Amino acid sequence: MAAKPKSSIKPSPEQLIALWTRVVETQEHFNEMSVKSRQLGLTFVAAALGLSIVLFNRSDDHYFWRFAVCDMQIELHVSVLIILATAFAVYGVRQLDLEVYHKMLRGAVTFGEDLEEQHLRKMLGLRMGMTQAISHFSRYTDADVDKSAPSGFRYTGSIRKNAREKIARFYTVVIVFLLLAATAILVISNLSLAPK
Repeated sequence: MAAKPKSSIKPSPEQLIALWTRVVETQEHFNEMSVKSRQLGLTFVAAALGLSIVLFNRSDDHYFWRFAVCDMQIELHVSVLIILATAFAVYGVRQLDLEVYHKMLRGAVTFGEDLEEQHLRKMLGLRMGMTQAISHFSRYTDADVDKSAPSGFRYTGSIRKNAREKIARFYTVVIVFLLLAATAILVISNLSLAPK
């Protein structure tokens, strides 16, 4: 384990608070970028589903592609393609969110936790800094605070699940829903072709 670097520079409380404020603003920025990417993904989903429903209800011949697979006639409605394209778009948004914005947010949060642990927590006499407390409640699904502990606040929690896993599950649910919707439309549009 590497030794902690020793610094001869002692920042003033005002400098620490100014730095902490900037760190929190940076965390807010990356969190906002993540939220905007999720909103963009959900906008794709809503638009695609709405358009697909409208087109599927019209069901004119020019909305279908017909082809044979193993002597079986298949009709592919354009709405299936729209929903599948949306699933791919949501996957792209997922990658941007989790692999870019979320990683930068985690870096800003880690820096904030380090700053709070090394300077602010001790200076203010707290068990955890704000970033540390938010991280605790984000990482533990059963997070709580025992205010009756002899030493004051005691943060508790044992069921750990990080934010990345929760966000990934959100995207997985959306993508699976889209794939199921595309499959349902494909099946429904081909029921009339089934042999009787």
